[in-house]
Amino acid sequence: MNKKYLAFLAAGVLTVAGCSSAAPAASSAASSAGSAEGSAAPEDTSSYAVQMYATVTDAGQYIDKMVIDFGDEKISGLENDTFEVHMTSTVDYGEEKGNPYAYYDASAPLQVVKTETDGGKAIVYFNQSQAPTLTWLGEGRNYPAVLAFTVEQKKELTKTTKDGRDLAFTGTYTCDAASWKDLIDEEVAKFEDVQDEINYQFHKGTNDKLIVFFHGNGEGDFPVKDTNNNITQILANRGGAAWVSEDAQAVFGDASVMCFQAPNMWYFAVKDNLLEPCYNEINKVIEANGINPEEVYLSGASAGGFMSVRMIIAYPDLFKAAMINCPALDAANARSESEDAIPTDEELAKLKDAKTRIWLVQGETDSSVDPEECSKRIWKIITDGQEVSEKHIDGDKGIASAYTTYETSDNKYKLSLYETTDLEEVTGISGAKRQGGKLVFAEDYDQDGEYTEVKYNDHWSWIFTLRNNPEAADGTHIWQWAVGE
Repeated sequence: MNKKYLAFLAAGVLTVAGCSSAAPAASSAASSAGSAEGSAAPEDTSSYAVQMYATVTDAGQYIDKMVIDFGDEKISGLENDTFEVHMTSTVDYGEEKGNPYAYYDASAPLQVVKTETDGGKAIVYFNQSQAPTLTWLGEGRNYPAVLAFTVEQKKELTKTTKDGRDLAFTGTYTCDAASWKDLIDEEVAKFEDVQDEINYQFHKGTNDKLIVFFHGNGEGDFPVKDTNNNITQILANRGGAAWVSEDAQAVFGDASVMCFQAPNMWYFAVKDNLLEPCYNEINKVIEANGINPEEVYLSGASAGGFMSVRMIIAYPDLFKAAMINCPALDAANARSESEDAIPTDEELAKLKDAKTRIWLVQGETDSSVDPEECSKRIWKIITDGQEVSEKHIDGDKGIASAYTTYETSDNKYKLSLYETTDLEEVTGISGAKRQGGKLVFAEDYDQDGEYTEVKYNDHWSWIFTLRNNPEAADGTHIWQWAVGE
């Protein structure tokens, strides 16, 4: 996922990480309510710790709320303008290391969209499109930022003490979060860091299913696993987090999930022999976690879609079903500086002999990788000689783009192409000029329960799959099709 592109979309991008203490705010006199003989209650000049929370959205992990625990006493008077919160984001790798993240406006306070109180806790919600935890580097990768927060109280709160007095106060606040590691993100917390020949994030589920995810090119490590960060494949989009969500669990149950991180790029799959280590590590997880070998599922996006195709060609009996987005076949030779990274027609024809059922998803246009050379090329080869039907489907709630699904009569192969808008001439990764545009989505970044239309680059079709959106002519959605429901 291209964070640079998102930075221009989001208004007032915010940096997340360690929260620094704000300058002490002036204390105000407490009210005399409940005090003896009308004498003033003592002022509260305490300092309080702030916990920051984050969520992996379609556009990556963003700060989305903070919680301040004031203890056993009830808090009231919390409003959207009670606190002003600033975040800074500092680049932590590459030529710009130590510099402020250029695509984040640290001067703007985080936009508060709503507040709640829960006894002695104040909960402040932020716009989810403002403060990313990653930086998009000039070296072409997403990488965790160094974060810092300043929290300042602008309006008094009221604390009801145990003896019934109402105490108006303005406190001071500290936040020690310095990176994504210090944030609470319930989905990210379900994964553990596994260092192996090919590093991966692993969620140990409770049933006998396994989902394997291969990320896009922006989420790989640097050559020869230079940083071993092994996290951006989880944080940069919902490619990992989606599979441990409540929605996914309703379909797959609590399946185990493996999210590999390329030691450089998946385009080196053949050149650097990345296929066999991934295969071996998948089998180790199968054996160690009681996984049914007949219940292994595959998902991949962009460069990870390319890697997914290569894995099926190499290991035709490994996966039950594959959900492949915008497989970047046309970029592979140039990116790997080799002549044999792109599968030949003969290699793609081997997909027909695999047990793996395949559902391809891409935009009708794709500004990064050419659908004609990617999904459509694969589709033409694997469906050669078969009967194919098609159905146009309107977008549903939360997914604004309409699409057409093509499918074979045996239900083994499907292709969904999403309508794109705002078309213009673009130059893709391969260097060829063609039409590109935007895909239309609906997001609730202001957390008000109402969807708002958002347009992203037409390469981002993985968002649809990760929302279980594409469906077949009979109404079966892609996740249900994968498990065979």
